[in-house]
Amino acid sequence: MKHLFTIILFSQCFLSVTVLAQQKSAKTYAAIIGNAGPVVSPDIKRRNDEIKFQARTRINKDLLEFLNLLIKDDLGENERNYLIQNSYLLNPQQIFSGDGVVIEDDIDPNHTSAENIVDIGIERYLRNLDLFYSKSDSATIAFSNLVVSDVQEGKEFPYLKVFFTQKFNGRNKQVNIPYKAVQRVAELRAEKLNGKWQTFITRLGFLRPDESLSPLHNLTIPKDFGPKQPVKGTAKIFQKVDTTIDTLIVNWDKQWLQVVRSTIPQLPTGSYQRSKTGSSRKGDISMTLAKSEQKLIFRRNDGAQIAFDRVNNPKETDRLKLKYRRNGWLQIAAGLVALGTSYGGYTNLQKSYNTYNGELAKLNAEYAIWKDLSQQPAGNPVTSMNFNSYSRPGIYAVYGGGTTGAGLILNGIRQLIKAGKL
Repeated sequence: MKHLFTIILFSQCFLSVTVLAQQKSAKTYAAIIGNAGPVVSPDIKRRNDEIKFQARTRINKDLLEFLNLLIKDDLGENERNYLIQNSYLLNPQQIFSGDGVVIEDDIDPNHTSAENIVDIGIERYLRNLDLFYSKSDSATIAFSNLVVSDVQEGKEFPYLKVFFTQKFNGRNKQVNIPYKAVQRVAELRAEKLNGKWQTFITRLGFLRPDESLSPLHNLTIPKDFGPKQPVKGTAKIFQKVDTTIDTLIVNWDKQWLQVVRSTIPQLPTGSYQRSKTGSSRKGDISMTLAKSEQKLIFRRNDGAQIAFDRVNNPKETDRLKLKYRRNGWLQIAAGLVALGTSYGGYTNLQKSYNTYNGELAKLNAEYAIWKDLSQQPAGNPVTSMNFNSYSRPGIYAVYGGGTTGAGLILNGIRQLIKAGKL
């Protein structure tokens, strides 16, 4: 009987795998790109790559760490003054190009876009951050979705931009409004100091409607790259996460994904081929369908990503709700069966163990009587095995079935919650 529970465990695991396999895995489609921009020499390209690397590091490491250090609770006033001044004066820790840098204020939670800009100097901005933003022992300022533009030639210095999403997770001491994630742009100039390229921030502000990565407009997919026949089916609409402005219209089948329309200049229209390895080659661009084809992730050739959520029509939403609810209740039912079977198995094992202890007690009692009557030397009575030792390997099936059942129930609840959010 104990081996029967092991068979039951394998049956439960097979059932859980079967149910969970209904969820579609992510699918990646990749495309090769052309570039209609000017051809640059290898030396200039190597220089530009270094400048872009330094710019990304300046924002995602130097600036981010500096801001989070400035709001630390245990920092003394002298240390704060030292940090603020060193951020724009000539020294190894310099981040900004000088004390004349202008910042578009985002410390006031009401300032969230280019529609309500308030320009302040770099020192005042940092002082306001120190005074009005909540202090913390941990980092509460976060950057994400960094995109670095190509390097442009200025009159005096090469320059470039870094686009990123900024989120203040702390609070403003004067304005009782939670911070929202905002789109920021840093302009940087590049200088060669002591034989090495360095970048310094000349402007930090909000993303303007007409501001974009102009060189990325040249990203194109060759027209001869694609299927012989257009992809059949109804086109689907995806909307960029955190905005209602930028959208995509796409269609796909098992082999190809086609971007029919794109409102984002750096995301070209054209065909993307299904990747056999589930990833794209370095230098390619790709589209990944995930979460049951409800999320689309565009990956640029420099590694930056843009996420989109699917916009479903009412009929499709109802179909997805039905699907999630069906899968959810199926998993919950399978989980309850697994828990019930596990409980039943444990009960049977406990009964069997109790019977074993009873029989052993009788044998030991009879042995004690024989030992007294025979007056012969003999060993000690037989010691009872503990429950886990007696119940092996069936107890493993019982514990495994309980774990499997609990996992199925939790997954089922997640499916029902997902249906409720649609």
